[in-house]
Formats: sequence, structure tokens, C-alpha cells
Amino acid sequence: MFDFITRRRLIVCVTAILFLIISILFIAHLHSKINSSILSYYTLSSSNISIDKDQQISTCYLTEPVDILTLCGKCTSYEQRSKAVGCSPTGYREFVLCSKTDIKTYRSCQVPSHIQKQHFWIFEGFIFLIGLFAITNVYSRQRTLDKQMVEKIKRQIEVTEE
Repeated sequence: MFDFITRRRLIVCVTAILFLIISILFIAHLHSKINSSILSYYTLSSSNISIDKDQQISTCYLTEPVDILTLCGKCTSYEQRSKAVGCSPTGYREFVLCSKTDIKTYRSCQVPSHIQKQHFWIFEGFIFLIGLFAITNVYSRQRTLDKQMVEKIKRQIEVTEE
């Protein structure tokens, strides 16, 4: 099985895989930068939101109707590490205004569907690439084994003819 894998092919494959990983990470980084800039354009910045500590930790959204002031957005890594209000369960939060008590607070929200769809298609793409890689390897290995079998049969025929 390992007679097909030469040192040169191994180096080329490892280099190609490393290039693929680095390019995927680069594209994901650019994508997150673009999404965060778009999200920050549409959401209120924390400096414009004036709420006191009591309002920030309120859970009024559980008992009364709310108005959503900002869309569901991803918490920053700092907010997740510092366990900011609303970031803990899902990593996404939205800013809401409780209608009856006029309390502004953050609450956790589910991962937006467009992000779930994006993750699904990225996963499907990786699985597709792995499948293509596996099919290519199986096909090339089968060709190698067929060639070896033909050569073995030719040798056996030559030996019996002599």
C-alpha cells in the first residue's frame, strides 16, 4: 500500500494541505472582519447605550413583552471570557427593552439561521473534498494494483514458456 507514496508525493501532499488550511483560516478571518463591521454598523455601540448596573442584570424579558433594540449578534471574545450579560449560553446576544418597566438589558439569543446555514455548507464542502480525495486515492491504488497483477501474470507466463 505504501509503495505508491513516495517522499516527493508526501511532501507535495503535506504542502498542499498546509496551503489549504492557511487559506481557509485567512478567508474565515476576512469573513469575520467583514461580518463584524457590518454588524457594528447596524447595532448600537455600547457607548451610546446608557444603562445602569441594575438594568443590565435584569431578567424582565422573562415576564413581560420586550422590544428588540439590536439584532442578535456574536459576542466578542473578551465578552465571552468576562462572562458578560447574555453571552454565556450561546455566545450571541441582543439588546432588549422591557415594555412595562422600561428596563434595557441584554439577553441571550439563538445562533442566527444564516450562520447555521453557512456552517452547514462549509461542513458539506469539507466532506465533499474528503470524498473526492478518497475516491482519487482508491482509483489510483486500484490502478497500481492492476499494473502489478498484470506484470506478475506476464512473469508467470514467461516462466512457463521457457
